Amino acid sequence: MAPSPRRLMVALLAPLVFLYHLLSRIFWSGLNDRNVLTLPLNFGINFSPVFVWLLIFKNAGLIPKNIRPPIHVALAHHLDTFMFSVIKSPLGCLLTLALTTAFAWWINLRWYQPQQKPSFTPLSSCSADSDLEMSSLDGSIEDSPKDFYQENITAPADFQDHPRIGSLEFIPAMSQFEVSENTATINKKILQSISSPSGYRPYNCWVWVPPALLASSWWLLNFDHWMSQPITVPKDMVSWFSYVIGHFCVPLFTAIWLYVFHAPGALRLFSFALGAQNIAGVITHLLFPNAPPWFITLNGDNGVASYDTEGYAAGLIRAPFGTGTHLVTQGFHKSPIVFGALPSLHSAMAVMCFFFVAYYSRWTIAKLGLFFFVVLQWWATIYLDHHWRLDLIAGMLYALALFTVFFRWRMHRVDEDFINARLRYDFVNGSTMGMRVFRNTKLQNFFDPLS
Repeated sequence: MAPSPRRLMVALLAPLVFLYHLLSRIFWSGLNDRNVLTLPLNFGINFSPVFVWLLIFKNAGLIPKNIRPPIHVALAHHLDTFMFSVIKSPLGCLLTLALTTAFAWWINLRWYQPQQKPSFTPLSSCSADSDLEMSSLDGSIEDSPKDFYQENITAPADFQDHPRIGSLEFIPAMSQFEVSENTATINKKILQSISSPSGYRPYNCWVWVPPALLASSWWLLNFDHWMSQPITVPKDMVSWFSYVIGHFCVPLFTAIWLYVFHAPGALRLFSFALGAQNIAGVITHLLFPNAPPWFITLNGDNGVASYDTEGYAAGLIRAPFGTGTHLVTQGFHKSPIVFGALPSLHSAMAVMCFFFVAYYSRWTIAKLGLFFFVVLQWWATIYLDHHWRLDLIAGMLYALALFTVFFRWRMHRVDEDFINARLRYDFVNGSTMGMRVFRNTKLQNFFDPLS
């Protein structure tokens, strides 16, 4: 029996209705109680350090050449040999290993061990039929009896509702009872996490990654250097994708992932840390210019470098991608900072992404994937003759320094605000973008870092 015209029309229009409702949810969830004027302002503030970095880089060529500092041609090459060449400089290698290991041990004890538990605002009472109240007590949540919170953990029935957001086709919805039970289960997990000796941290948080990467960097960089020979076409292709595509896409996807899957404020921390390290890096390039490996390959240690020297894509020209390789080559020729090898911002950006994913992601596969990308990016820059190992370890140190500043200064505040909002049933401040888009559906927990 053929379906009726009405049923056929409904079936045909259902995907369009779903798309409309989904876009509506994305719009209102993105606003998150802001208006259309403050949203772009907030976006501009969040990414202002990145914009400042790009502005400095793009306009570096306007600096008069006669006031710019001398270019160091062979310094980075000689330091790289001293620090990493086991055959030519065994004592230098031992010294580098000793210093990186000792510094990693020190920063781990000094900044990455728990110092004190964060404080959280306890709930005085709440129920599905009453307004939420806040306790006036000054004590932290750990100071109060655990049973107190378990008995008063019932969520208000409509605390996730939004007047402009309705049902979403094709995705199973949760009833008010299911929403309340789901919230109670997650809040109990939060309270158990708070009760741990180190206090709250994101689930499966690898806070030890920054000092561990520093301690292992000498070994990883020498492994990458060893893997840079011989030159082959498959290596040319992999290195091109990592150096060009990965360098752009990985920070972008990390930012999107933080916005969609993690606490409000996490994206701003990432943008500020990334932008600050890049600003520091480009200022170093301007004040302390150093020749990259390709310049030594073409001209030797005694080559004459000047600010009229054009950039060179080096190993990137070997990639068999036609138009893509041509565009990259032209971009390097017109680069306003040709002698910006030390530190490597390719290294710094990859490492910063890894640090944030290691801290926030509950998925081990994501952490391992970003670690692999760091190692791959280090290898690609060496293989393509764009950076010395010295440049890469320096880029890592810039990322480590800025990440540590934001880790100690702001990350715990973002975590505390997020947890307090969850325990107060404040969905505006206690939800991720993905949770807001899929609120009251079975997909909500997928975007909840605490579920």
